[in-house]
Amino acid sequence: MQKSLSLIVFLFFALQIQAQSPVGRWKLLSHTVDFGGEKMDTHAALLQQRPCAAKIVYEINADATFRLNAAASGCDQKYIDIQQKLYSKTQWKLEGNLITTSATNFAVGQSYKVSFSGDKMTWVGTEGQGTLVYQKL
Repeated sequence: MQKSLSLIVFLFFALQIQAQSPVGRWKLLSHTVDFGGEKMDTHAALLQQRPCAAKIVYEINADATFRLNAAASGCDQKYIDIQQKLYSKTQWKLEGNLITTSATNFAVGQSYKVSFSGDKMTWVGTEGQGTLVYQKL
């Protein structure tokens, strides 16, 4: 009986840890920043100019790579190439509820407090980078 209970508790915590993982394919819903004392959604502004960006996928991989995949977005090839190159060396790491991304092997990086709610993941910048909201695909 005690072994069964221990197994159930272990599985519960294992599933909770997995549920809180950023690993997966994500769609960016918003990127809100403070601009001159006012909130502005830079992602919404981008979508007005490039509606194809709504189909960009952010891939957070178990091997610690963080990639932007715009191949199926319908954006022009030059834009796809530029955006994908920006993320070509990006890595991520999670320590507690702090996620850090870096393209310089963490010599320099950006950190965010990360939280999860259903299929949404929210990153709140620790140094004024704003708030990003992703939806799991």
